[in-house]
Amino acid sequence: MHFEKDLGIKDKSVSLKEKLQQLNSSIEINSFSLEISEKNISKFKESDVLVDCLDNFHTRYLLNEFSLREKIPLVHAAVEAYYGQITTIIPEKTPCIKCLFPNMPDKKEAFPIIGPTCGVVGSVEAMEVIKVLTGVGETLSGKLLIVDLKCMEFETINFKRKEDCSVCSSYF
Repeated sequence: MHFEKDLGIKDKSVSLKEKLQQLNSSIEINSFSLEISEKNISKFKESDVLVDCLDNFHTRYLLNEFSLREKIPLVHAAVEAYYGQITTIIPEKTPCIKCLFPNMPDKKEAFPIIGPTCGVVGSVEAMEVIKVLTGVGETLSGKLLIVDLKCMEFETINFKRKEDCSVCSSYF
């Protein structure tokens, strides 16, 4: 979504906003860049849906808790090399990220990202966002879609809320 002429000149969020508005001028997009923390996450309070494209679980857990507290749906996706995963969290209705990943995975310094994997997983994540916003179609709520592009396999597994979840059990 970024052109060579944008590299090093434009913030990625501004560049992406420009491209998306050229695709559909009737949508309203607010863009900003920031490193998400407990101090500034409230900037997302007016969001209709939160879209997780994060590269670490610490921030992902923070976004999950914010989603539940503010009752804003969260669409999660992650990629590494040939693999990806997607799910949708609906506050007070579905399990949360902490139910799915109760223990923070070990942080890797760097991990491979392959463009086509991002394209496939990002497209599925975008469809999830559209379904959440429009209410049309079945979302991946309570399900985790696992994408294996090395073997070209897609698998959906169901997961349930953990009764003792340290995050979402207080919202039910």
